[in-house]
Amino acid sequence: MIYNEMLVHVPMCSQDKVDLNVCLIAGNDDIKKELSYHKNIKVTEIDDESGLAQSENEFDVIISNKPVSSVYMNRSLTEKGIAVQPCANLTDTKTFEEAGKLMYINQPYWFFDENYEIKTILFSSKKYHAQADIVRNKSDFIEHTEYYNTDMHISAFNYPTKIFKQILPSIKI
Repeated sequence: MIYNEMLVHVPMCSQDKVDLNVCLIAGNDDIKKELSYHKNIKVTEIDDESGLAQSENEFDVIISNKPVSSVYMNRSLTEKGIAVQPCANLTDTKTFEEAGKLMYINQPYWFFDENYEIKTILFSSKKYHAQADIVRNKSDFIEHTEYYNTDMHISAFNYPTKIFKQILPSIKI
């Protein structure tokens, strides 16, 4: 539940466009349920990154439930597009560096799941910053959640100093 909320609502509340074309990669019913709380969206579901091979400048948001090539994501996103995908941990610098070659903003966010384990998702964007550009008239009005809220959204991008220093060369903020 927590993972699904953070995977969906962080990118959806960072994109100020009203009508969104969303690509969901390897989605499940729980992720689809979270997406259903956002209005004016068109969702295209695909099983893996090969489904992005033919798309170009098509999606405003790509939400992937598994790691995806940043080359496919970059090509498939619109000029202001946002993509999220899980990564191994908060210091997964290899993944951060790969995505950072093609994106303007590239930074991980983290949270605790139901078992109090740290989960990490990579936020990559061609324009929007997840903290500075949060759309409060979206994030403040998602009422059904058990974990996500505007403050959790913003705080998920804060890191302990030691980790921040370690990942800083690999991220774009």
